[in-house]
Amino acid sequence: MRQKYSHDTGLSPPGSNYSTSVMEYPAVMAVLRPASGAIGWCALLAFILPLGGAWMLGLSPAAAGALVASAFVIEYGSIPIGIGLGLPAQYVFAAATSIEAGIFLGLFGLLDTIGTASGRVARFLAWIHSLATRSKMFDRYGILGLFPAEIIIGVYLCAPVSWLFGWNKWRSFAITMAGYCVAAAITTLATLGVIHYLFR
Repeated sequence: MRQKYSHDTGLSPPGSNYSTSVMEYPAVMAVLRPASGAIGWCALLAFILPLGGAWMLGLSPAAAGALVASAFVIEYGSIPIGIGLGLPAQYVFAAATSIEAGIFLGLFGLLDTIGTASGRVARFLAWIHSLATRSKMFDRYGILGLFPAEIIIGVYLCAPVSWLFGWNKWRSFAITMAGYCVAAAITTLATLGVIHYLFR
């Protein structure tokens, strides 16, 4: 009698990879979900909102694109560039802040995906976290270091450090963005002051 191989019987022909694929599917989805979420947050906050906002306000697409590109490289240093290109200061501040938020969430999410997908990385993270928690002072207040770190170095340090030490994602995000908003506000006011002084 010929044996049936189908999805219903749960049997697969000799040499078939069907059962292996079924077993791997949940693992693949467990990786794809956080990765797609991270990319989605980054795309929404760093590209769609700034460029869409510029389009709705009737601003120059080229100037808005230059602001986005420079914000990825020099973060709040892009604010003088955006204002210098003729974009309104309020828009530049809001757009630069949105881009920074997108970078943080995108980076943190992608790193979190790597930690989920790799057992070796997960073990390394557990080891790092065990070292960090040996110091009660660092375990409790270390996350506050993200505020000055964001101002001095930027998001490309804050997001990986937050992930590496296992700090809460949204708390890390809030502290990092608080530091960014302070630096961005000072930069915006300084830029407007210089422009006013030069062209008064």
